[in-house]
Amino acid sequence: MWNRRTAISSALAAIAALGAPLAMAQGFPNRPLTMVVPFPAGGITDAVARALASKVGDQLGKPVVVDNRPGGGGQIAAAYVRQQAADGHTLYVGATEMFAINPTLFRHFSYDPIKDFAPVTSLISSPLVLVVPANSPISSVNDLVQQARSRKGGLNFASQGIGSIGHLLGETFRGKAGGNYNHVAYKGSAPALQDVMGGQVDFMFDPVITTAPLIAGKKLKPLAIAADKRSPQLPDVPTLTELGIPGVNAGVWFGAVVKAGTTASTVDRLNEAITKAMKDPEVLKRFADQGMQPFPSTPSQFGSYMQAELARWAPLIKASGASID
Repeated sequence: MWNRRTAISSALAAIAALGAPLAMAQGFPNRPLTMVVPFPAGGITDAVARALASKVGDQLGKPVVVDNRPGGGGQIAAAYVRQQAADGHTLYVGATEMFAINPTLFRHFSYDPIKDFAPVTSLISSPLVLVVPANSPISSVNDLVQQARSRKGGLNFASQGIGSIGHLLGETFRGKAGGNYNHVAYKGSAPALQDVMGGQVDFMFDPVITTAPLIAGKKLKPLAIAADKRSPQLPDVPTLTELGIPGVNAGVWFGAVVKAGTTASTVDRLNEAITKAMKDPEVLKRFADQGMQPFPSTPSQFGSYMQAELARWAPLIKASGASID
């Protein structure tokens, strides 16, 4: 009798153990969630997180707070997320740099975006646009290339920083279009755009998110979109492919991940909540007004996308010689 009771108890315990992950997932979330952003408040990534936070909270029935932890190219924010439990209550909301560029750009990077995190979903993207000062004599990409070939010393192009998308895209443009170009690195889009508008540098590749208002204000002149198709915010601006310079395509994109080891059911629940929030009319309008294009995905699709982006940018970074200690 004792053996039989022991066997029954053991079997029930095993069944309970198997059901534990399911019970945990069904109880998710059981407290407020946090979206950790690796940039200061007021930036693009912060705006994306804050646009989604309340709507995701509505979907999950728990508050979602945004926690800004800038610095180290995303390493400070990532370290914090990795210190938390793998239970889905802490998300890391980052951009292209954090997931695809900085792991190669930094000589010593503290995390692997593929191994240390579980993908939840991609969020939004914004193509880059080639802009020149509003009063520049350059009125087309053809003009720009001709000037780069004929002007003594060539042309100067600004970027958001060493190893930034603007830098790497400028180097790609150099290889595809030909001409003499000098890279001038800034600390972010704002000071770089300021000098482009002032004519201190000749051109720049920057996201539509930040350039569209300046283009509308007649402070910048757009020459081409660095994407496969035209931007809804700048429908009259041709793509570089249309202009005969294919392969110079890039945009900033944003995504959400959680700590590796989070259960698939919890990841799926987060994916469902975020993708539903992204369909909210208020969120869609906010994204559209800022030149952001939603592109939600499944966790597996986003994982594959991150791997492809890592593979894409790594050789360009190495070829450019860019690196950060």
